[in-house]
Amino acid sequence: MKKFIIISLLIPMLGFAQKKNKNSKENKELIHLVLLKFKDNVSPAIFENEAYKFLNSINVVEDLLFSKNISPEGFDRGFMYALSMKFNSEYDRDSIYLPHPKHLEFGKKYWDDYISNFVVYDYWEDK
Repeated sequence: MKKFIIISLLIPMLGFAQKKNKNSKENKELIHLVLLKFKDNVSPAIFENEAYKFLNSINVVEDLLFSKNISPEGFDRGFMYALSMKFNSEYDRDSIYLPHPKHLEFGKKYWDDYISNFVVYDYWEDK
């Protein structure tokens, strides 16, 4: 009878532990999304090529994507392009990517001359 009581108490705990683990950051990827407004008379293609050249070469950057907004709704507020990438952790984003010399060089070389406004939005996504 004691074994039955102990087992009946442990089963809910095991279920909770599995549920907690399922929602942990270990099973997620950090998505870094940057919405972009380009200055007039600027070629997004040059910016795109340089983004891939500089940012994709940083070892913690995964699935870098430069894309154009195709929504027909008209709520873009001028943000017609986006850069997105994935990281395995906040540490990778904050301590490796953001201060990385290639990220800083890309920003210094292209950001001010090409971008008139931007929004950064980061979120966790299940792997």
